[in-house]
Amino acid sequence: MRLEEGLNFKTAIQVLLDWFDENKRDLPWRKKPRQPYRVWVSEIMLQQTQVKTVIDYFNRWMNRFPDVLALSAASQDDVLKLWEGLGYYSRARNMHRAARIIVESHGGHFPIHARELRKLPGIGPYTAAAIASLCFNEKAITVDGNISRVTSRMFAIDKVVKRGDVEHLLSPLYRDASAGRINEALMELGALCCLPARPLCSICPLGLFCLAYQKGAVDRFPVLKKKKKAPHLRKNGLLILKGEDIFLRKRSDKEMLGGLWGIPLSEVDEESSPLRGKVRLEKVHHAYTHFHITVRPIVIDFKDLRDGKLLKQGEFVPLSRVSALALSGLDHKILQVLREYLAKLSA
Repeated sequence: MRLEEGLNFKTAIQVLLDWFDENKRDLPWRKKPRQPYRVWVSEIMLQQTQVKTVIDYFNRWMNRFPDVLALSAASQDDVLKLWEGLGYYSRARNMHRAARIIVESHGGHFPIHARELRKLPGIGPYTAAAIASLCFNEKAITVDGNISRVTSRMFAIDKVVKRGDVEHLLSPLYRDASAGRINEALMELGALCCLPARPLCSICPLGLFCLAYQKGAVDRFPVLKKKKKAPHLRKNGLLILKGEDIFLRKRSDKEMLGGLWGIPLSEVDEESSPLRGKVRLEKVHHAYTHFHITVRPIVIDFKDLRDGKLLKQGEFVPLSRVSALALSGLDHKILQVLREYLAKLSA
């Protein structure tokens, strides 16, 4: 049976929206009236990040950068420092760039159509649709992991679901109701009921309209892509010391973790003459989404450093002031190992 033959779209939407009104979470970015800046910040933060983590970051961000003008006037270092710990730092860099474009080219006002929003750095189809539908009532469908999962189960799609599939199948639901409310309701359904594992079908408002549930086959959906095994990298972390200062290099925007300060890394070569005989500290392990890395911190006196080019890529910073810089989680771990080593030496 095709879902269109057995589903009263109008009824399904009304059931969903009634459920949403009663069960939606009280989240800070849902403050009325909906403001494109707040929606934008929250949606970018929520990419690859759980809601419970984002709430505190969002509130701190709004206190520091309450509007797009404040964000555009900030330095990249300040933006990245406030973002520190959220990961995927290109999101913050792109937001900073987009804020300046909005101020300089749009008079501080967000474009109202999804197609125009997508021209801004870091705003893809999903975020553009979220802003346009929630703030400007454009009939744009947001396709994120939650909505894709709900769609896959509702229609019992026996393949990996693509954005176009979701937009095609859901478009009839958006004919007679607010696209923004439907988008939020579907996302909330995915977050609270239609969970990736062990979905709460018994309390789902759309159980009567869900083909996977009716077939008793919810655990078969969605069909997922096969995951590739994450590679494991091994590096040396060069702790170049000059008295009570440590050398840090600032990564270029084109590098991973671009814009952040950090410990220089080098390929592992135990027989490398510049590193032979240096103090090696406890290994540090860190996991990223697509790979894992193990770093062996090596203590080096700057006088013994033979790579003069490296020192031109950063500067020496007092260890007491390092925490004021934007650093990655990996660098924080390495510096903690160094502090523990130095504390033992001075004890």
